[in-house]
Amino acid sequence: MKNLSKYAVEFYDKKINENAKNIANWDNKKYGYKKTLDYRNLWIDAPMARPLKEFKRSGIIYQVLIYNFADGNNDGIGDLIGLKNKLDYFVNLGVDTLLLSPIHPATSYHGYSVLNYCDVAEQLGGMKAFIEFLSSAHDKGIKVYIDLVFNHTSYEHPWFQEALFDNKKFKEYYEFDRDPSDTDLRVDSESHRRRYPNLDTPLGGTNKKYIGRFWAGMPDLNLDNPDVIEQLCEIQKFWTKIGVDGFRYDAFSEFFSSESETKNNFNEAKIFRMLREASNSITEKYNMNEVFMIGEWLADHRKAMEYLTYKNKTSLNTIYDGGEHFKDHVDTRVDYKKLLDICEMYQKTSKDSVWVPFLENHDTNRWLDVYRREVSKISIDSEEYFIGLTSDEKDAQRIALLQLLMLPAKPIIYYADELCYYSTRIFDDPGLREPLNWINENENCAIVEKKIDASHANVFLNISSTIGKVENVINEEDSIYKMISLMNEIRQNNTYLKKTDPNTIHDPFDFVDADDYSSVIVRSENKNSNEFLLFAFNNHLNTNKRMGKISRKYHFKTLYSFKAEDHSWGVNLPKNSCVLYKLTRK
Repeated sequence: MKNLSKYAVEFYDKKINENAKNIANWDNKKYGYKKTLDYRNLWIDAPMARPLKEFKRSGIIYQVLIYNFADGNNDGIGDLIGLKNKLDYFVNLGVDTLLLSPIHPATSYHGYSVLNYCDVAEQLGGMKAFIEFLSSAHDKGIKVYIDLVFNHTSYEHPWFQEALFDNKKFKEYYEFDRDPSDTDLRVDSESHRRRYPNLDTPLGGTNKKYIGRFWAGMPDLNLDNPDVIEQLCEIQKFWTKIGVDGFRYDAFSEFFSSESETKNNFNEAKIFRMLREASNSITEKYNMNEVFMIGEWLADHRKAMEYLTYKNKTSLNTIYDGGEHFKDHVDTRVDYKKLLDICEMYQKTSKDSVWVPFLENHDTNRWLDVYRREVSKISIDSEEYFIGLTSDEKDAQRIALLQLLMLPAKPIIYYADELCYYSTRIFDDPGLREPLNWINENENCAIVEKKIDASHANVFLNISSTIGKVENVINEEDSIYKMISLMNEIRQNNTYLKKTDPNTIHDPFDFVDADDYSSVIVRSENKNSNEFLLFAFNNHLNTNKRMGKISRKYHFKTLYSFKAEDHSWGVNLPKNSCVLYKLTRK
């Protein structure tokens, strides 16, 4: 938190004090973990959740941060017990897949510094709570994807500690003794080691040098080592046996990104194919559905298509759209030609692949935060920044989300998008990860992590506290939650909406006269359909947009309208408005 205004500092300190008595310590010694050096064959005795029940599917993923969503055991940390208690929140919203933040025992609250890949953090409720949550989610037709962090481990992971103290086998699990000029090289100094007082070994640093792409507390695995890949495949088999429906692979673009890392034995596509084959060995044995595999990719998604196949066989199912159209972009329009290009690119790569766009995630600025700074022109140093959203800003979020749901895609809704959370990075990454604010105070979360960074790792409700209680927000007459629920019902009943198929999109020029065709999306089952969905919107760039009458070739019915104005000549779309029609060929 650098260069904050006096008001921002006072605001932050005030919120810390308000939450002080309720803040849970992630590092509390009551939360232990089991040390595991070998993950091979652990899948054999892995418990199994109840299988997934099939319901109509919307094809929408909801990314949830377990630690901040809902506390189910009254310790101040969000957990799988609380998440299980809130499953109807997702059912009523209409999402059918939950993407969980990392569930493993970890050094840090966010979970990306893994201590044991085949267990569940006690802070999150432990393995029993996970099995109960997964079974209950499956009972309601909800798939569950977990986050696998295979680029690096925690500094505290038993593998790395063995490596530091000259266990030759485990030293080869990491990237030691690399080119001194590599900018990702870290040193096991005494000052760094003292951050981890619970380690069994002496506190003095070894001064060994190793690759840590993100920071010294997350040493990179040597993914060119066959023994490491075997361990990762065994981990994948473990969670597949339990019944997890899919996997997100964190930071896979960094697998071999450091200058001194080699690819003599493996590359990314080959690794993912081996992971898929590991899962397939389990799903075939136990008659389970094939898992869904998605890689985190925050650059241009066109550059990642090569990772979806290996020797003409599927590796990853897909990757994130790294933000070309939405993340940090307040103008989210994607015109017909661009949509066609995207669909054709995915189809050409793999007929089973799908586009996965999103507005934001746990590592990015909130979309509304960007909108407020770039469109509302609110200074991050001003008191105005902290006093709540305008109706215009909420309307902008509605239009962006509605457009996301009309795309030929499997989009991700980041937790609390439906509530208009507008967290800011001025309070560092934890500021982007504010807890939900439930009516039952016992369900609310507040966390501090003292081991790594006591001043900055505070996860608590701050700026978005102006939003109000979750239950009150979603029950407002025209809430965004209700809009998403309606759209997901439409997606459930029109299955083509979730397909990344060029045959499901149409040139809007053939259906309507409009000032701006990039603000019109037309979808149908195929090119010969008799029924179509036409979505038109106006964002913040224009005070008004005119859309002429629907072509006389079609009957039309309004399915959803927000601030759109019907006229004899057609429709006027004021700033941040939209309309959705069902068209039927005459």
